[in-house]
Amino acid sequence: MLNKICLVVLCVVSTILCEQESVRRCTRAINSCTLAPESTEGPYYWNSTIRRDITEGRNGVPFRLAITVLDTTTCKPLSKALVDLWHCDAEGLYSHFIAASLGQFGGQSDNSTFFRGWYRGRATHMHVKVHVDTALTNIGEAIYAKGGHVSYTGQIFFSDVLTDEVAKLSPYTSQKIRRTRNNEDGIFQQTKGSTSITPVQFLTANGIKGAVKGDITLGINPKAISTESGRPGGPGGPGGPGGPGGPGGP
Repeated sequence: MLNKICLVVLCVVSTILCEQESVRRCTRAINSCTLAPESTEGPYYWNSTIRRDITEGRNGVPFRLAITVLDTTTCKPLSKALVDLWHCDAEGLYSHFIAASLGQFGGQSDNSTFFRGWYRGRATHMHVKVHVDTALTNIGEAIYAKGGHVSYTGQIFFSDVLTDEVAKLSPYTSQKIRRTRNNEDGIFQQTKGSTSITPVQFLTANGIKGAVKGDITLGINPKAISTESGRPGGPGGPGGPGGPGGPGGP
Protein backbone atom coordinates (compact mmCIF):
# COMPACT_ATOMS: atom_id res chain seq x y z
CA MET A 1 0.00 0.00 0.00
CA LEU A 2 2.80 2.42 0.85
CA ASN A 3 4.47 1.64 -2.48
CA LYS A 4 1.26 2.64 -4.29
CA ILE A 5 1.00 5.85 -2.29
CA CYS A 6 4.60 6.70 -3.14
CA LEU A 7 3.91 6.28 -6.83
CA VAL A 8 0.82 8.51 -6.66
CA VAL A 9 2.74 11.45 -5.20
CA LEU A 10 5.86 10.66 -7.20
CA CYS A 11 8.12 10.65 -4.16
CA VAL A 12 10.17 7.92 -5.81
CA VAL A 13 10.75 6.88 -9.38
CA SER A 14 10.04 3.19 -8.87
CA THR A 15 8.75 0.72 -6.33
CA ILE A 16 12.27 -0.69 -6.07
CA LEU A 17 13.42 2.29 -4.03
CA CYS A 18 10.53 1.90 -1.58
CA GLU A 19 11.36 -1.81 -1.21
CA GLN A 20 14.98 -1.02 -0.49
CA GLU A 21 14.27 1.80 1.96
CA SER A 22 12.42 1.54 5.24
CA VAL A 23 8.71 2.26 5.51
CA ARG A 24 9.59 5.19 7.73
CA ARG A 25 11.81 6.77 5.05
CA CYS A 26 9.14 6.39 2.36
CA THR A 27 6.43 7.87 4.59
CA ARG A 28 8.67 10.77 5.56
CA ALA A 29 9.47 11.53 1.92
CA ILE A 30 5.75 11.76 1.15
CA ASN A 31 5.30 14.31 3.92
CA SER A 32 8.41 16.30 2.97
CA CYS A 33 7.38 17.63 -0.43
CA THR A 34 7.49 21.18 0.92
CA LEU A 35 10.32 23.72 0.87
CA ALA A 36 12.84 23.23 3.65
CA PRO A 37 13.44 26.49 5.59
CA GLU A 38 16.73 28.22 4.80
CA SER A 39 19.10 29.68 7.38
CA THR A 40 22.43 31.45 7.51
CA GLU A 41 25.49 29.81 5.98
CA GLY A 42 27.74 30.91 8.84
CA PRO A 43 31.36 32.08 8.53
CA TYR A 44 33.18 28.78 8.00
CA TYR A 45 32.11 27.51 4.60
CA TRP A 46 34.52 27.08 1.73
CA ASN A 47 34.64 24.85 -1.32
CA SER A 48 35.96 21.38 -0.65
CA THR A 49 36.72 18.22 -2.55
CA ILE A 50 33.95 15.77 -3.39
CA ARG A 51 34.06 13.12 -0.69
CA ARG A 52 31.71 11.18 1.56
CA ASP A 53 33.97 10.64 4.59
CA ILE A 54 34.79 13.73 6.64
CA THR A 55 35.94 12.12 9.89
CA GLU A 56 39.55 13.22 9.30
CA GLY A 57 40.83 11.08 12.14
CA ARG A 58 38.81 12.91 14.81
CA ASN A 59 37.12 11.02 17.63
CA GLY A 60 33.39 10.93 18.24
CA VAL A 61 30.31 8.77 17.90
CA PRO A 62 30.35 7.37 14.31
CA PHE A 63 27.53 9.01 12.41
CA ARG A 64 26.24 8.21 8.94
CA LEU A 65 23.93 10.84 7.49
CA ALA A 66 21.64 10.14 4.54
CA ILE A 67 20.12 13.24 2.94
CA THR A 68 17.40 12.84 0.33
CA VAL A 69 16.80 15.90 -1.84
CA LEU A 70 13.29 16.33 -3.25
CA ASP A 71 12.33 18.68 -6.09
CA THR A 72 9.27 20.44 -4.62
CA THR A 73 8.03 21.44 -8.09
CA THR A 74 7.53 17.76 -9.00
CA CYS A 75 7.80 15.86 -5.68
CA LYS A 76 10.43 13.68 -7.35
CA PRO A 77 13.88 12.95 -5.91
CA LEU A 78 16.42 15.36 -7.39
CA SER A 79 19.14 13.09 -8.74
CA LYS A 80 22.72 14.35 -9.04
CA ALA A 81 22.17 17.20 -6.60
CA LEU A 82 25.48 18.05 -4.93
CA VAL A 83 25.17 18.20 -1.13
CA ASP A 84 27.68 20.07 1.03
CA LEU A 85 27.81 19.15 4.72
CA TRP A 86 29.99 20.79 7.36
CA HIS A 87 30.11 21.01 11.16
CA CYS A 88 32.38 21.38 14.17
CA ASP A 89 34.13 18.50 15.92
CA ALA A 90 33.38 16.99 19.34
CA GLU A 91 35.18 19.87 21.05
CA GLY A 92 33.27 22.54 19.17
CA LEU A 93 36.09 23.43 16.78
CA TYR A 94 35.47 24.04 13.09
CA SER A 95 38.04 22.72 10.64
CA HIS A 96 37.96 21.11 7.18
CA PHE A 97 34.92 19.04 8.08
CA ILE A 98 33.17 19.53 4.77
CA ALA A 99 31.70 16.73 2.71
CA ALA A 100 30.44 17.22 -0.80
CA SER A 101 28.70 14.18 -2.21
CA LEU A 102 26.70 13.78 -5.37
CA GLY A 103 23.28 12.19 -4.92
CA GLN A 104 22.62 9.49 -7.49
CA PHE A 105 19.45 7.48 -8.19
CA GLY A 106 16.78 8.50 -5.71
CA GLY A 107 18.41 11.85 -4.95
CA GLN A 108 20.16 10.48 -1.85
CA SER A 109 23.52 11.65 -0.55
CA ASP A 110 25.29 9.48 2.06
CA ASN A 111 28.01 10.93 4.27
CA SER A 112 30.21 9.36 6.94
CA THR A 113 31.23 11.60 9.81
CA PHE A 114 30.90 11.67 13.62
CA PHE A 115 28.24 13.21 15.81
CA ARG A 116 29.16 16.84 16.16
CA GLY A 117 29.84 18.67 19.40
CA TRP A 118 28.67 22.11 20.45
CA TYR A 119 29.86 25.59 21.39
CA ARG A 120 28.49 28.55 23.28
CA GLY A 121 25.24 30.09 22.02
CA ARG A 122 24.14 27.48 19.48
CA ALA A 123 22.17 24.27 19.66
CA THR A 124 23.71 21.14 18.14
CA HIS A 125 23.43 21.52 14.36
CA MET A 126 25.05 20.78 11.00
CA HIS A 127 25.24 23.02 7.94
CA VAL A 128 23.96 21.97 4.51
CA LYS A 129 24.09 23.38 0.98
CA VAL A 130 22.49 21.89 -2.12
CA HIS A 131 24.05 22.65 -5.52
CA VAL A 132 22.18 22.10 -8.79
CA ASP A 133 23.50 21.64 -12.35
CA THR A 134 27.03 21.20 -11.07
CA ALA A 135 29.71 19.45 -13.10
CA LEU A 136 32.63 17.51 -11.63
CA THR A 137 36.25 18.11 -12.52
CA ASN A 138 39.42 16.23 -11.60
CA ILE A 139 42.38 18.23 -10.32
CA GLY A 140 45.26 15.96 -9.49
CA GLU A 141 43.79 13.09 -7.48
CA ALA A 142 40.92 15.17 -6.10
CA ILE A 143 37.43 15.83 -7.49
CA TYR A 144 35.90 19.30 -7.31
CA ALA A 145 32.55 20.81 -8.23
CA LYS A 146 32.35 23.35 -11.04
CA GLY A 147 29.53 25.60 -12.20
CA GLY A 148 25.86 25.33 -11.38
CA HIS A 149 24.17 27.25 -8.57
CA VAL A 150 23.20 26.87 -4.92
CA SER A 151 19.46 26.35 -4.48
CA TYR A 152 19.43 25.75 -0.74
CA THR A 153 21.44 26.78 2.33
CA GLY A 154 20.29 25.63 5.73
CA GLN A 155 20.95 23.87 9.00
CA ILE A 156 19.73 20.58 10.42
CA PHE A 157 19.21 19.91 14.12
CA PHE A 158 18.96 17.04 16.57
CA SER A 159 16.75 16.04 19.47
CA ASP A 160 17.87 17.40 22.83
CA VAL A 161 17.26 13.92 24.26
CA LEU A 162 19.81 12.48 21.81
CA THR A 163 22.43 15.16 22.44
CA ASP A 164 21.97 14.69 26.20
CA GLU A 165 23.08 11.08 25.79
CA VAL A 166 25.96 11.96 23.45
CA ALA A 167 27.24 14.50 26.00
CA LYS A 168 27.81 11.69 28.51
CA LEU A 169 30.38 10.00 26.27
CA SER A 170 34.07 10.65 25.60
CA PRO A 171 35.39 12.84 23.97
CA TYR A 172 32.30 15.02 24.44
CA THR A 173 32.74 14.98 28.22
CA SER A 174 35.84 17.16 27.80
CA GLN A 175 33.61 20.00 26.63
CA LYS A 176 32.89 22.24 29.63
CA ILE A 177 30.62 24.75 27.89
CA ARG A 178 26.94 24.38 28.75
CA ARG A 179 25.00 23.12 25.77
CA THR A 180 22.40 25.44 24.27
CA ARG A 181 19.11 23.59 23.87
CA ASN A 182 16.95 23.89 20.78
CA ASN A 183 14.38 26.19 22.37
CA GLU A 184 17.19 28.55 23.44
CA ASP A 185 18.66 28.86 19.95
CA GLY A 186 17.51 31.93 18.00
CA ILE A 187 18.31 30.43 14.60
CA PHE A 188 16.41 27.26 15.50
CA GLN A 189 13.38 29.36 16.41
CA GLN A 190 13.58 31.73 13.41
CA THR A 191 13.94 28.99 10.82
CA LYS A 192 11.38 26.50 12.16
CA GLY A 193 14.17 24.20 13.26
CA SER A 194 11.66 21.68 14.60
CA THR A 195 10.97 20.75 10.95
CA SER A 196 14.69 20.05 10.44
CA ILE A 197 15.31 17.73 13.39
CA THR A 198 17.05 14.64 12.02
CA PRO A 199 15.54 11.25 12.96
CA VAL A 200 18.23 8.74 13.94
CA GLN A 201 18.53 5.03 14.48
CA PHE A 202 21.20 3.04 16.30
CA LEU A 203 23.13 0.60 14.12
CA THR A 204 24.51 -1.63 16.88
CA ALA A 205 23.26 -3.22 20.09
CA ASN A 206 25.38 -0.68 21.98
CA GLY A 207 22.90 2.08 21.19
CA ILE A 208 24.41 5.56 21.28
CA LYS A 209 27.78 4.04 22.23
CA GLY A 210 27.93 2.36 18.83
CA ALA A 211 27.24 3.78 15.38
CA VAL A 212 24.30 6.07 14.61
CA LYS A 213 22.50 6.78 11.32
CA GLY A 214 20.58 9.94 10.58
CA ASP A 215 18.05 10.19 7.78
CA ILE A 216 16.46 13.43 6.59
CA THR A 217 14.63 14.71 3.51
CA LEU A 218 15.10 18.27 2.21
CA GLY A 219 12.61 19.77 -0.21
CA ILE A 220 14.09 22.41 -2.53
CA ASN A 221 13.18 24.33 -5.66
CA PRO A 222 16.08 23.57 -8.04
CA LYS A 223 15.43 26.73 -10.04
CA ALA A 224 15.75 28.96 -6.97
CA ILE A 225 18.96 30.78 -6.03
CA SER A 226 19.80 30.73 -2.33
CA THR A 227 20.25 34.21 -0.86
CA GLU A 228 21.84 32.97 2.35
CA SER A 229 25.57 33.45 2.83
CA GLY A 230 28.11 33.79 5.62
CA ARG A 231 26.81 36.51 7.94
CA PRO A 232 26.73 37.17 11.67
CA GLY A 233 24.07 35.20 13.47
CA GLY A 234 25.67 33.73 16.56
CA PRO A 235 28.92 33.58 18.54
CA GLY A 236 31.95 33.35 16.33
CA GLY A 237 30.62 35.46 13.46
CA PRO A 238 32.48 38.57 12.32
CA GLY A 239 33.33 40.55 15.41
CA GLY A 240 33.13 37.51 17.68
CA PRO A 241 35.42 34.67 18.72
CA GLY A 242 36.16 31.77 16.50
CA GLY A 243 37.26 31.05 12.96
CA PRO A 244 38.48 27.96 11.15
CA GLY A 245 40.21 25.89 13.79
CA GLY A 246 38.44 27.84 16.54
CA PRO A 247 35.12 27.68 18.33
CA GLY A 248 31.94 29.43 17.44
CA GLY A 249 29.97 30.54 14.43
CA PRO A 250 26.30 30.51 13.40
